Parts: sequence; C-alpha cells; structure tokens
Amino acid sequence: MGGYMGLGLQQWIYSRDPQKKMFKKQPLKSFTALPKHSRTFKLQSSRKENKKLNGFITVLFAFSALLLSVFTINHFIDYSDKHTQDIITTTKKKDLETFLFLVNSGEDRLINNHPFGAYSEFKLAYKVNPESERLNQLLIETLSILCVDNNEFCKELDHTLEVQ
Repeated sequence: MGGYMGLGLQQWIYSRDPQKKMFKKQPLKSFTALPKHSRTFKLQSSRKENKKLNGFITVLFAFSALLLSVFTINHFIDYSDKHTQDIITTTKKKDLETFLFLVNSGEDRLINNHPFGAYSEFKLAYKVNPESERLNQLLIETLSILCVDNNEFCKELDHTLEVQ
C-alpha cells in the first residue's frame, strides 16, 4: 500500500533531536548611557564670503531679468496685436461668406416661390449686415409678397419702411 498517509503525526517527526547550532551567540552588552555634554550650535559660514561680489552678482541678475522681461513683454504685445487683427479679419471674412450665402439662398427661395423661407433667410442676413441696400430691397419685396396673405407682415413692412 505504500505507507501511512493519514492526518495524524508520526512518531519519527516528534521524536527527532533538534539540530545543533553552528555558531555561538555572544551575550548582549549592557546599556551604558552617553555622557551628558552641553552643546550649542550656531550657523556660521565655512569660508569667508565676498559680500561685494555677491551684491554685484545679485544686481547683475536683477538687471538682466528686468531687461529680458522688457523685451519679452514687447514681443508678447506685438504678437497679441497681430493675433487680434487676424481674428478680426477672419471674423469679417466669415460674416461676408455667411451674408452672401443667406442672400443667395433667399433669392433662390423667392425664385422657387417660397417667400416665407426667403423672408427668414433675409432676416438672418439682415442681422449680419443691416446696411446692404440690395438686402433691404429684397426684404421689402418679400414682405410685400407676404403682406397679401397676412396682415402681420404688413406691420413689419411698415416698420421696415419707417426705419429706412
């Protein structure tokens, strides 16, 4: 059967002699207190400092930092102005593209006999550029077409004619 495989301890396990130590441990030495000394500590430099040289280096560093910051600030202001001008130019260009798209789309709707859709696009174009004479003329024509069916558009037509 090959031997006992039970859960209990076998005699040869608990009857063994412990192994002898290979070295002998030295006994611990007794604690001895350190002698009491009164010590005072103060900060002092380990070498002689050159105060004139340190002052000159500090002034030179401050002056160079000030000079560098002046040039950096001027460069930043120039960059900021250029960036602002670029943003204004881009905004004007996009407004013009939007205006032209809305006016052309409104004209197409008028040609296809959709005056209400044309009127909504002309109103959006008017918000982008209210000074366009062509747009004002198209807006008046569209309102006069819409006025035939609805009196509210007649009031808006009167108001538009008063503003001009």
